[in-house]
Amino acid sequence: MLIWAGVPHNSDGIVFQVRVVHGLQRFYMSRRVLEDAFELEPRASDARQLELFYTFLTHILARAGSKRPIAGSDTVALQSTDFIPSGKKENRSSLHALAGREA
Repeated sequence: MLIWAGVPHNSDGIVFQVRVVHGLQRFYMSRRVLEDAFELEPRASDARQLELFYTFLTHILARAGSKRPIAGSDTVALQSTDFIPSGKKENRSSLHALAGREA
């Protein structure tokens, strides 16, 4: 369950907090991850970063939950590789199909 999400002061990606087993966990996705995994446009605005985050929210939260299922005090960085299924790379059409299902 998402508690909050925002763009850090340096406009580099998204920081968000979710409720996981035994507490709250913060996660960070850099602009580079958004560009590589979700095809964010270079030099996209803060609002566009958040829009893309919410478009793929269900997918992102699922990956975050599998990376850190039990809360810790640190901020966990999500990497581009966290969004590539084992054995194959998602392409643009599969990402857009996923976004359509999550909307």
